[in-house]
Amino acid sequence: MKILILCIIYYLVPNVLSECILEIPANKEIAPVWKKKIGSHLFKIPHITNRLKLQDGEIIHGYCATKFKNIRYNIQHEIDFDCDDYDYGCKANQMYIETRDEEISGKNVTIKCSNDSLTYESRLLEYVSAIECNDVKWIVNVKSVQNSETETSWCKENHQILELSVTNTDQHHTLAHICYDLEDFSLQSLKYKTIKRTTEPWNPNKFLPVVLDDLPEASTLSSEVKFPYETVLHTENDVLQHYLERLGEKNPWLKLAHYEYANIIQSSPFIKQFNQYYQLLDILWWRNLRVTNWQRFLNALEEHITVYSYTIYMGVAGTVQIPLWSNPDEFQYLQVQNGYVNTTVPQYIWMYLESSDDKNPDVYVFGYNSPYAEFFHSKEVQFCSDTCSDFDWLKNVRSSFHYDNFGIVFCCSPESVKMSAYGGKLPYKLSSSALDEAANISRQEEKVIKLEEREETVESTEKAEVVEKSVKLEEPTTPHKLSTSVLDIPENYVTASMEEEIIKRVKELEEITATSSELEERQAFENFVFARRISAADWSAESLGYH
Repeated sequence: MKILILCIIYYLVPNVLSECILEIPANKEIAPVWKKKIGSHLFKIPHITNRLKLQDGEIIHGYCATKFKNIRYNIQHEIDFDCDDYDYGCKANQMYIETRDEEISGKNVTIKCSNDSLTYESRLLEYVSAIECNDVKWIVNVKSVQNSETETSWCKENHQILELSVTNTDQHHTLAHICYDLEDFSLQSLKYKTIKRTTEPWNPNKFLPVVLDDLPEASTLSSEVKFPYETVLHTENDVLQHYLERLGEKNPWLKLAHYEYANIIQSSPFIKQFNQYYQLLDILWWRNLRVTNWQRFLNALEEHITVYSYTIYMGVAGTVQIPLWSNPDEFQYLQVQNGYVNTTVPQYIWMYLESSDDKNPDVYVFGYNSPYAEFFHSKEVQFCSDTCSDFDWLKNVRSSFHYDNFGIVFCCSPESVKMSAYGGKLPYKLSSSALDEAANISRQEEKVIKLEEREETVESTEKAEVVEKSVKLEEPTTPHKLSTSVLDIPENYVTASMEEEIIKRVKELEEITATSSELEERQAFENFVFARRISAADWSAESLGYH
């Protein structure tokens, strides 16, 4: 019996160890898409478990949008030691394992099971670890507030739009745009598009998965900024709680205020990507609103947008007012000391749903971010006629929207919001004339950028030239000879009188040749001259080489 058991172990163990097992990483965000060819079609292999078993001769194809990490695997080598018969330790150590890295170029890989071992391009992969994709690289880019491509005004000119984009895929993709106040490091509003994930009719709770390619393509990238992504922008929540407790000693009403920093995005197929932006997207939430009524609203919204498409705008508005303990009829604004900045606590968290497929009306949804609703008149808290009952997709969650302890939530039509005190501070659709004006501004900005690039080119060229000790201005034979490329003017040697003469000749050139390229050259030259202007007291004819 012992001999039989040993024989079974001797036979089974090598076969178990030599199975073609492909490890799937636990983090599905970096797991490749594996497909198997059946007939003339490729079928996606679902990640049901973290281990995929291949049959001998089976071939699978992997794809990574962000390219593959190096494949790490081990190879056993046998060493022929001259061991004594009784030296079992020596005999047991006649194998050593070498770890290798196999670089994969490109975004596709083919893995085959051959003789119970995984192979890649005919190379044996023994004891291979999980094959993974590279991490997604998200960056923050600066964008222009005025954009002719948008039909909705949602960010004020004194703020800055930051674009959250991914860069290491075939196409640059945009996660969201945020409107930021860089003076006090506070988020004002945010814009992103929903991802339509049509469900099966027989299983309405089954959402189709999303991938990076589902995100909209990014526009032309501009300068990258890293400080909002990496900088600590607010204190930790435990420090915030201690601060509020100290304030509560003077005003016990503050004991109701359980505020905390959290991401303005609380539900999204790309919630992990939103969360990785650290504190850039954090706002001050009243916890009861965030975890109760607002979450109930988001649950209904997530199911609704699997079928319908929206552009979503989110943001904060107003400042929370707290009653005074000595006289509850009087109020003061709630500010939180945050390093060198006193941050105000927003009174409302709002969302504007702008239909992208014209199958649903646009609507505002407001969450009252304060436990002090009962101290105010109901019309002060809910400043519009509530229209949440008009939407069937909210019918299962709206019953609790008016409970003060859960955070009041109400809906408004765009028309009623426009008539309210917040009308000019929230997104609104632009008229056709405003769109034309925005387009003109955008074109002017592009022209200014081109002129600045031309100026930089001219300036660098002039600095590189050898400056002569004297300058002689010759009358050009044709207007086209008067340009920055032929005037060799030493730096700091142009006077006001010379400047007037030069500008006069340039204006003559403008009248004769009014093409756009020559006008840009004239503007660059004028800027070049003004940069080298000196006062009349600093020059003389001899110093300029005139005789």
